[in-house]
Amino acid sequence: MFSLDLKGGLPLYEQLYGRISELIMSGTLAEDEKLPTVREVAKDLGINPNTVQKAYRSLEQDNLIYSVPAKGSYIAKRDDAVSIVREKAMSEFGAAAETAVRRGITKQQLHMRIDLIVVKEEEYI
Repeated sequence: MFSLDLKGGLPLYEQLYGRISELIMSGTLAEDEKLPTVREVAKDLGINPNTVQKAYRSLEQDNLIYSVPAKGSYIAKRDDAVSIVREKAMSEFGAAAETAVRRGITKQQLHMRIDLIVVKEEEYI
């Protein structure tokens, strides 16, 4: 269900957080759907259970998932999750854009880059 780049530069828990977020956004993971246990994910991916737990904890703190004691972790209400993911993405984008502007990137260059990204995503879909 989940795949990670074990040799990538992004920490594994962030990759797992991102992958689960994407699956929620796309509707692949449905509202109230039970997630695999921490141990199952760790075993399937060949990673430390603490890494999975950290990703799950972050997802829960961001209200993308919720836990039921002795039952497991579940996908939160989709509308709330989508809103949270979009807000976080806009915040990250804003910070990156501010950094780019401080480093001399022009408004036109930013627009060109955004256009390239949007076209690339549209081709992917």
